[in-house]
Amino acid sequence: MNPDTPQCQYNVAASPHWRDGSSLPGIQLTWLLALLPAIIASGFYFGFAGLRVIALAVVVSVVAEVVWNALVPNRDLAGNYSSVTMAVLLAFLLPVGSPWWLVVIGSLLTVIIGKKLYGGWGAYTVHPVALGYAILAVSWPSRLDYTESLIAQAWSTTMVEPMRLVKTLGPSAQADFNLSDLFLGMQVGGVGNALVLWLLLGGLFLMLTREIPWQIPAGCILGVVAFAALFGMIAPDQSMGPVFHLLAGSTILMIFFFAPEHTTSPVNPWPMFLYGLLMGTLLVLIRTFSIHVDGAIFAVLLANFCSPLLDRITPSIVGQEVQDNA
Repeated sequence: MNPDTPQCQYNVAASPHWRDGSSLPGIQLTWLLALLPAIIASGFYFGFAGLRVIALAVVVSVVAEVVWNALVPNRDLAGNYSSVTMAVLLAFLLPVGSPWWLVVIGSLLTVIIGKKLYGGWGAYTVHPVALGYAILAVSWPSRLDYTESLIAQAWSTTMVEPMRLVKTLGPSAQADFNLSDLFLGMQVGGVGNALVLWLLLGGLFLMLTREIPWQIPAGCILGVVAFAALFGMIAPDQSMGPVFHLLAGSTILMIFFFAPEHTTSPVNPWPMFLYGLLMGTLLVLIRTFSIHVDGAIFAVLLANFCSPLLDRITPSIVGQEVQDNA
């Protein structure tokens, strides 16, 4: 080759190579827009106490990411807003009026341990928020008591966490809760994890804008409904109804905002559906047979570990000839 001839540089990155105009900041802003109805509802229901937790989690998460990037330069910049999305999701899981140190530790665990140490957005194995909250739940379980945090809330509904009461008194305790109250978010929960209607609106928005695939939420819902009905027939004295499972606790938050997270979920259609089905099944199993009151976050973590294995189920290549006929 003539040394004076200009050399071409070829893109050897893995396929696909097309561009659809999306960007990481744009994706995260869309997710934040989907979370906005639940943020507003949290402020309406819980006032400054809930908004304080959200604001503190966002500030600590962004500052932690900026400081980490200054110490360890990397391409996962604070300007992509991923730490803001994760901070809001973490805040939703925390009790109203959480002490400042619990919010700070949870935010640092999420950003530093859950995201940055793995290489940043797109490189972690499990959802950073799920990992951060799980560490808090194991370390300070008494600090995550939703019932205690809302004991002074002036609602007409039963002021006990639905899952906690049912696990204590049995399935008959489901009658103490009005399904419409559960749907509207008037139930004992965290800052935003149990605001069912408002989270559902955000989740449907993400599906309509094609930010998340429909297969994962569909698989989750089928897993919850099918196995709750199955366990209701096998062990009726231990099981909750499918509708109660869907409306109580963090189910809707898990289905639309944790399960379809881009980094930790499969990329092929059938693995997506099976991944959602597995997560919904694990949720019912954990709630029915374990000591954990809700179990949504642990279902997320367990399903995350299975995502790479499920993605080994790849679509067949149309038009490929069998070797014997080549």
